[in-house]
Amino acid sequence: MVNLNRIDLINHINRPEERTTIRKVIDKMESVMKSHITESTDFLNPHEINLSISILNRFKDEISYEIHGGYNDSESCIIYIYPSYKCENDADDIVLFKFESNEKIKHGDVLGSILGLSIDRQKIGDILIGEKFTYFFVKREIANFIEINLTKISKYNIILSREDKISDLPKKEYDYKKIVVSSFRLDNLISKVFNLSRSKVKKMIDGELVKVNFAKETRAHFELEEGDLVSLRKYGRFRIFEVEGSTKRGNFVVLVRLNK
Repeated sequence: MVNLNRIDLINHINRPEERTTIRKVIDKMESVMKSHITESTDFLNPHEINLSISILNRFKDEISYEIHGGYNDSESCIIYIYPSYKCENDADDIVLFKFESNEKIKHGDVLGSILGLSIDRQKIGDILIGEKFTYFFVKREIANFIEINLTKISKYNIILSREDKISDLPKKEYDYKKIVVSSFRLDNLISKVFNLSRSKVKKMIDGELVKVNFAKETRAHFELEEGDLVSLRKYGRFRIFEVEGSTKRGNFVVLVRLNK
């Protein structure tokens, strides 16, 4: 079996919370190598997935892996890790729940109510709010507990059910906003999108409230590019959808896509 030098594997990861997450992935990989079983990670965001892949790809002779989040367009996913001699992953560790939608129940209410049951955030996948039903994904290991104990979202009673079919999941909806900016600096774009002062944005960036492509970014001068996803805690997220051109004064016309 390959000897895993954990220090070498995580040397390129600077943030302590990311190192903790990737150590757990390495633990899973080591278990697969030792016991010849299939293991699955908790739900990871795209940045954590990319960090994990950079390590998993070093051990292709020993292990294989698949990435799933429960549906094709999933943001949060788990990684199934299994011995390389297996043809495919044979595990199913994701459970889909649904309940009737209530227009007063928002994404944060669903997440908050689940976390209120002392559930680890990484055991919860995507939450999709539809007109008729709200759906969310969890790791199978907590599914029975959720099914028994989640009877309210916020102050509203719900009837929870497991769902096998995923064909009728609600599509993600977005709003679009056109802005004119003098540069693609992080603080500049956030200021324009959320109508905040540059000084306030700078404090938020310094306070580690901003992520770019799911990784914390503390440089106000960081230059964004088309396709980058920016999140500001308590305000929301936006993606640089398209750079449409420039004005006569040399500013840039940018179309950003905002999550509803």
